Amino acid sequence: MPFIFFIILFFSCEESPRKDVFLPESLPSEETIKLSLSSDSHLAKLQSVAKSEGRTLTAWKERERSLVTDEEISKFWTLEKKSLPREVSDTDSIDRLRESIRIRIVWSRIFHRAGVQWKEKSFEIGRNELLKKISIKNSPKFGSLDAKWVIVEWSDYLCNFCRDTFPHTQNILKKYKSQILYVHKDFPLDSDSEEGLLPLAMGRCLWKRDSKNFPLHMQLLYGNSKKITRNENIKVAEWESLTECQSKELKSKYFALVKDDLKEAAAFGVSSVPTFWVNGRWIVGGLNAETWERVLKDTMSP
Repeated sequence: MPFIFFIILFFSCEESPRKDVFLPESLPSEETIKLSLSSDSHLAKLQSVAKSEGRTLTAWKERERSLVTDEEISKFWTLEKKSLPREVSDTDSIDRLRESIRIRIVWSRIFHRAGVQWKEKSFEIGRNELLKKISIKNSPKFGSLDAKWVIVEWSDYLCNFCRDTFPHTQNILKKYKSQILYVHKDFPLDSDSEEGLLPLAMGRCLWKRDSKNFPLHMQLLYGNSKKITRNENIKVAEWESLTECQSKELKSKYFALVKDDLKEAAAFGVSSVPTFWVNGRWIVGGLNAETWERVLKDTMSP
């Protein structure tokens, strides 16, 4: 009899299955999620619903994330991997793509619960609105505010996709020159350790000390980022006179700037790199020369 009582008690103490599990036919894209979170009215509605349930929006998101199952992820992975440009065999890439699906499932459920309707490319955030919401005072940037295109890039010098995209971005900036306002924003993939922040913090220092040559410094940072995280003795002629920017001499203010960018990115829903905002359009993932030209053509101001 006591044994039977224990079994009944065991099952009665378990959390009851969720009755409100929502799974859409198709997931919102990362671009659409970012656009939704950039809307003040949508964000206010999401925060209001979260507050009514006694939690923050961030806590709500984390709870929903913990409840997404592998079966749910696999359902969308099976569908979406067919549209990939080439077979993905790299396990890190597969893990990132599956995690992206997990996050998109989370936001689809949060949007559904809050009554926020999403529609691909249904609205945009204008350049003036974006430039008011992000801090560009201390950010690396090139061009003027009245340029034909405004490009904001979130990236990390430790990101391989960011590194591969960088030469094509540089060529676009050289080709269109004053027609583009380019702003670089930090998004550390490893924000929990000082080593993970080092390359970006060093970049902030190099921008402060030698902004004229910053494109070259960016190239060198991409090429030496892993050595920087390991505090190896790096011999780069362009950095020899900039002792203040050496990893062992970096001031805390540069790390603080990187962390500020990360908080700002979270407010826009940026969750992976590289992510670009170009004249109202969000682009997630690496770009080459051809795709950059297409993006600029599609986002050209009238």
